[in-house]
Amino acid sequence: MLLMRRCGIWLIVLLGSIASAQADVPGYVKARPDAAIKAFGPEIAGKIFSDDFTALRHEALQRSTRTIPGFECPGDPQVTLAEVVPYPVKPGAVSWIESYVVACAPRAKRNFLLLLDGEQGRIAEMLPGGTITDPVLQRDASHGAKAVVKTLRPQGCDHTTLTDTRLTSPPDGAGTPWVERWTYDQCAVRAEVDMTFTPSANGGGTTWNASLVK
Repeated sequence: MLLMRRCGIWLIVLLGSIASAQADVPGYVKARPDAAIKAFGPEIAGKIFSDDFTALRHEALQRSTRTIPGFECPGDPQVTLAEVVPYPVKPGAVSWIESYVVACAPRAKRNFLLLLDGEQGRIAEMLPGGTITDPVLQRDASHGAKAVVKTLRPQGCDHTTLTDTRLTSPPDGAGTPWVERWTYDQCAVRAEVDMTFTPSANGGGTTWNASLVK
């Protein structure tokens, strides 16, 4: 009887702790914490899934919705943090990728790389949309894609802005090729590029090819 009572008390305490942790998560956060807990431990994961980064996130999202054309976004759009994925920028670093759904017209997806440097958080915007490329591949491929699409830049236009990405042909499995369509704005003129990504058979990286969509 005593053991059952102790187990009952323990269960009440455990359930109370879980409810308290869930209550501390901001309402806009819908991502699951499992991967962050596994990668960083419960204390750091709790910080990631708290209000500690809300101001930083809000500023980055506001900047993103103001600078990427092609979307009608209210001044302070509703956002949902849909996914948190650990991504080590260097050994021992606490860094991760966050993906957001933003209530614009059409609905927008925004992605950011965050780094916890001591107690200081840092954030950098990644490519928008549904791309599955990692930050390093994004950096390498986006330069080439931009050079290709600039061949369609209207006369007198001085900017080429990537506005969206979407996965058009998913990989069949680990290490298999996939295709994405990247959309650009050049002075209100739309241009699209099909990006084919092919992982190396020996794990030596991923090559890419950009072709204009006619």
